[in-house]
Amino acid sequence: VEGQVHRGIQNIGISGDGITTQAAVDRVEFSPLSRTLTLYGLRMRGETPQGPLSYEVAEVSLRIPLRMLLAYTPLRPMVLKDVGMMPVAENIVLRNLAVRTPEARASVQREEINEVRSQSELVGRFLDGAPIDILAATYLMGADRAHSFFISVNIPGKEGLAQLTIKESLVEGWEGPAIARMRVEELQSRLNGQESMRMASFEASNITLPDLGLVHRLMDSAAVGEDDMEAAVKTIGPVLEEILAADPPLVRQVRANGLAFSVENGSVTVEGAGFDWLSNTPRHTTSFIRNIAAPRSLIQVSTGFLAPALKADMTFESMAQSPSSHKKILTIKAENLADVDCSLTLYDAGIISTSEQALLLQSFSDLRLAVKDRGAMAWLGINISPNGLAAATVLHQTMDKGLELAPTQKNKAIREALLTFAQRPGKLEVTSAQGQRIGILQLLAALSDPGTLFTCTATPGPNSLEEQINALAAQAAQTPAPAEAAGK
Repeated sequence: VEGQVHRGIQNIGISGDGITTQAAVDRVEFSPLSRTLTLYGLRMRGETPQGPLSYEVAEVSLRIPLRMLLAYTPLRPMVLKDVGMMPVAENIVLRNLAVRTPEARASVQREEINEVRSQSELVGRFLDGAPIDILAATYLMGADRAHSFFISVNIPGKEGLAQLTIKESLVEGWEGPAIARMRVEELQSRLNGQESMRMASFEASNITLPDLGLVHRLMDSAAVGEDDMEAAVKTIGPVLEEILAADPPLVRQVRANGLAFSVENGSVTVEGAGFDWLSNTPRHTTSFIRNIAAPRSLIQVSTGFLAPALKADMTFESMAQSPSSHKKILTIKAENLADVDCSLTLYDAGIISTSEQALLLQSFSDLRLAVKDRGAMAWLGINISPNGLAAATVLHQTMDKGLELAPTQKNKAIREALLTFAQRPGKLEVTSAQGQRIGILQLLAALSDPGTLFTCTATPGPNSLEEQINALAAQAAQTPAPAEAAGK
């Protein structure tokens, strides 16, 4: 057993252009009575086009199932004759795992796996000492549950040392390219020792690894474009498109909870965020951010304006209408500011060489935009003057002068709707003609004649802007704003 394990490990590696690896183990001990196998100093080292890499585990202990034990004997042909998954190890414990790549350093203090399964063909190749690509082997193995503890990753960069720590992670239902569930608890990131982000939990469900051939193509493309961003876009982009177009999709559902982001002068928190990949034919995804929040003091100091505390929910949906067009739906509900509902059909710009060209060639149709004021106009006004009449007058005069549009009935309606919304903030709706594609150049050409592209209507609110500003000023007087914001 010990000899076959030694030989099998020496033939494990990673295949790829310009990649060479060598695996080894310092010592292997097997106890026949308990069927316990212990490996000391397990490692794989190698070279890639980007630099050296290494994987090292101080100690691995496991128990060999009876059928697998028989595969180490001359009975191997009979044991491995049935095609399919078979248990190869149980009660696995890995201690002190260390990974080094040209870009990062990582470590795992302990990992526990209840049982590892493998295709019988892969078992035979390992015991025969045949070469095994570790990436390909991943698609031929499985486990019910893998639990890791105290994970850390260090990534040096231009901005300094980025550090990521995870208290524990869990992988469940791994079967070849499919993983039923992945979850991490208590994730924290730091930059140069200062916390930049923390997360209570992160979970992904129904994961499907990309086709192995696409993974190797992606690795090769990344190596080609490493020092040239334009080359990277051209080589990696098409591969990523193939990966994203695969069915089933990469991941069906993602959830993150208890997020906090450190920013200058405070922190922004998010109660929860999620993503659902509903289908790929046609492609249909939804995502949400629940209760993103920031204190009023942070918003005012960061922007230099009087403003309320941030407290908002967001949802986003994307549905493919054709190979080159997608319907996008966005909703924002920001407490004390506004509710926004927007939908449009967005058309791909095609394969272009620069982001500037992409912007010029981008187009959309079927725009539906609705904005319901919940205090945003009043906060805009109070930054002009705490006197409601003065602020409302300045806003009205500014908009009246700025809305010098071509003299058409449609433009007149747009002008009246915008002035109504400014005088008595309520609900503003903007739509474009059904099926009419609008590009950035058309938008620029229609600045003085928007009626050729859009219609606009307004529903007055119950209170005038002047009344809202005066009420807000009275309320704000009871809660003094930060000196920095008030000064600006």
